[in-house]
Amino acid sequence: MNEIPPNWTIADSDPRAVRALASELRVPRIVASLLHTRGMSSPANARAFLQSLDIPLTDPLTMAGMSDAVERIAKSRRQNEHVRVVGDYDVDGISGAALMVRALKRTGVETVSYTIPHRLADGYGLNVAIVERAAEEGVDLIVTVDNGTKSIEAVDRANALGIDVIVTDHHTIDGELPRAAAIVNPRLDGPDHPCAAISGAGVALKVGAALSGEHHDIGLAAMGTVSDIVTLLGENRAIVARGIRELSSAAHPGITVLAQRAGIDIADLRAEHIAFQLGPRINAAGRIGDPTVALRLLLAESEGGCALMAEQLHAANEQRRRIESVITERAEVEAGRAVEAGHSIIVIGSRDWHQGVLGIVASKLVDRYHRPVVLVAFGEDGLGKGSGRSPSDFNLVEAIGNGQDLLVRFGGHRAAAGLTITEENFGPFRERMAAHAKGYDPSANGNSRVAVDAIASFSEIDPQLLHGIDRLEPFGHGNPAPVLCTFGVEIVPESVRELRGGHASFSARHDGRQVKVIAFGFGDKIPLRALAGPADIAYTPKLNTWRGDTSIQLQLKDVVLASR
Repeated sequence: MNEIPPNWTIADSDPRAVRALASELRVPRIVASLLHTRGMSSPANARAFLQSLDIPLTDPLTMAGMSDAVERIAKSRRQNEHVRVVGDYDVDGISGAALMVRALKRTGVETVSYTIPHRLADGYGLNVAIVERAAEEGVDLIVTVDNGTKSIEAVDRANALGIDVIVTDHHTIDGELPRAAAIVNPRLDGPDHPCAAISGAGVALKVGAALSGEHHDIGLAAMGTVSDIVTLLGENRAIVARGIRELSSAAHPGITVLAQRAGIDIADLRAEHIAFQLGPRINAAGRIGDPTVALRLLLAESEGGCALMAEQLHAANEQRRRIESVITERAEVEAGRAVEAGHSIIVIGSRDWHQGVLGIVASKLVDRYHRPVVLVAFGEDGLGKGSGRSPSDFNLVEAIGNGQDLLVRFGGHRAAAGLTITEENFGPFRERMAAHAKGYDPSANGNSRVAVDAIASFSEIDPQLLHGIDRLEPFGHGNPAPVLCTFGVEIVPESVRELRGGHASFSARHDGRQVKVIAFGFGDKIPLRALAGPADIAYTPKLNTWRGDTSIQLQLKDVVLASR
């Protein structure tokens, strides 16, 4: 069964170079292969990658606008001004806002307040209403976090009211910039700057470091960096590695309590816990409720009161999941029709959808249909708020920008974007998107659903390998968790178990060893009675601890039975 399944790709590697790298670094062959295929082909580069905690962080004063921002904040400290931090309602904006509030107070600014725009009432980012409320409350300086690059009208209004604005952001720059006192956005520094790909919370971290000389609260920056799906290489890899170490030491009471509520051992925190358990709970506050609850949790100085806030976030996340399930079911019907009609981009709108979960639903549709997706929820006033997601080989924000004359506003990244549009412009916008994506081939993206890093024998999957793979952490965008494959395993029929939630488990034998396999979501994909006999499997190896016992477990990514 050595024929490669049609929906798998296996990374090319140079066996001789891999053997040399394994010998030089004294790591298992598979770890050397993973390093080699990820571009770390020399021992020096590989060592630097493995020693992420030792990667020096970039001097924040090398970033454009940073000196102006520091000088203006220093003025606020000297003149005892009221400074307001305006964040965003996602994890990046909330954790970055918490970091900025703490940085301002640490540097001696005594009067610091904050606001997180409400998704439904305020929309994304700094706007005129937020500025006018700040003026009524005596604010002298506004500092944005993870927003503001496109807030030209709001900054003009602030200037007219005598309020200075410092924009700290990381979103795409196209066209006119706001007339702010300072703008700190790594997009201004060009793609070769070490901080070019940092998150909004990462920018806040850099402002704080420029003010104090040290990268304080790097755990908060790690939360935003992982959750915003920026590449976990270079500066971001160093931020997340150090940030997870800080969070693991229980340095942030609110996050520690939230981890407890999610059933996570904070001492063993990993990037995947942030991405799939902590991040969604913080995000849920901004999706369907009040994001300020999450910000207060991250600002907590002790665990007192954190349990209640953590419970509120947990409940919001459960509600979010229920709403998301209903919308996904309905959106899949419309998406299926669009695919059958031959559309290379899916653009759908409805008056029955909750705006707060559209990004999650769009991501699911991208995974299923392998093409960009834009979903829009319209209110009774005919104004629609939308979220879009796309495969990595399609520039979504560029596509949406092609229809900007039909939009009220838009912004985002290559793979994720948001927009506001009137109902009457939705039809023409959908046609504009279809024309822009006409040359895009979704099948090229969909035929390689499982990217395998290396072929392995079960005899190679041992604690030494797992330790070596751990050294490649943190995993995320740009540095995904390794996927291995083994051909010709024997599935033990009597071991197959159906688990709650559509999951399954079974044992597989190969090369004289038997290993347990956990198959998340596969209970709904494959008839469990078919899981028997010879098969090829793709998986990520993990160490699993249950009731004090630790064993190796394979997390299934795909299975191809011998009868294919």
